[in-house]
Amino acid sequence: MNPDLDLCLNHLKALVGFDTSNPPRKTMESGLIDYLNSLDFIDPQIQDHGEGSFNIFFTKGSPKYLVNVHLDTVPAGDGWESNPHELVIKNNKAYGLGVCDIKGAAACILTLIENGLSDYAILFSTDEEAGQSTCVKEYIKLRPGFEGVIVAEPTQNMAVICHRGIVTGTQEFFGQAGHSSDRRAMTDNAIHKLTHWSENALKVAQSHDHSSFEGLSGIAFNLGIIEGGIKPNIIADHAQVKFGMRPLPGQSHDDLLHEINATSNNDSKFTKGFIAPALPSSGDIKSLELFVDELDLNLSPPVNFWTEASLFSEAGYKAIVFGPGDIADAHQPNESIDIDQLDQALKNFKKIIQ
Repeated sequence: MNPDLDLCLNHLKALVGFDTSNPPRKTMESGLIDYLNSLDFIDPQIQDHGEGSFNIFFTKGSPKYLVNVHLDTVPAGDGWESNPHELVIKNNKAYGLGVCDIKGAAACILTLIENGLSDYAILFSTDEEAGQSTCVKEYIKLRPGFEGVIVAEPTQNMAVICHRGIVTGTQEFFGQAGHSSDRRAMTDNAIHKLTHWSENALKVAQSHDHSSFEGLSGIAFNLGIIEGGIKPNIIADHAQVKFGMRPLPGQSHDDLLHEINATSNNDSKFTKGFIAPALPSSGDIKSLELFVDELDLNLSPPVNFWTEASLFSEAGYKAIVFGPGDIADAHQPNESIDIDQLDQALKNFKKIIQ
């Protein structure tokens, strides 16, 4: 086996062993911080932003680019055929929680630094899966002076320069309770109001089916959770729907929310959830194409999933997404990554960082 790859798998084994699932985001309790502090080839600067959100930054030399990797994972869930926190190598694949999303990239970077990489700037963060991105937002406030940012996510070692944004929210509706035999249930029932709103929102979403950007089309609207009512013979006095949509680059979140009538008035209330831009946030993709050429990477088609690269893009940085693994293998039992992809990522990250 390639000695670099062997070392990479050793680091990956250690990283998988720390339960950094999010929730519950018990980062300090997992042992991850202690492990990184114990490595004698890095000198991490650690910032605790509360509630398990840690930024771990280490640098050397005069790096041009920042590489960001999140070390939190989704919870393991059911269906695992092995311990999700033990690395298993089988059929040229590595299995374990987070190997694909995205501890494999972190293991590659630690390997390269241990082997003598002289110029680098690395930011490990721990709350990407939380849907609030406290780590990256707090880091951006420092206005670090890098020419570009590479955010690690599973892209099959291709450079992603275009993906959707994300908007989530809760729309509540209020009615007047009473016996369902009263005809006013037709107008006073909160669930009925929610139903009418949902029908209109779906029509608005459908009207955007022909909107497109670089091969992505539509706004991917979704009604996620609906709650309300007590029993069939009581007029519901409260109902709510949690919804999400994935705008295209260049689309205004506020305009879309206005179109679906996400507002507050006497009988309804809108509460914003997690809202973040698409990549590129400005809709200008040409500079990112040049950045990918400069890094000598293969360009990926646009992807539907959201990444924190868009937050760096919004802050004015050239930001792309790159990493080993296939997003189809993430967020599910028996998460895996091809060993060959890790091997290739070692070469690509060395090229990128240098």
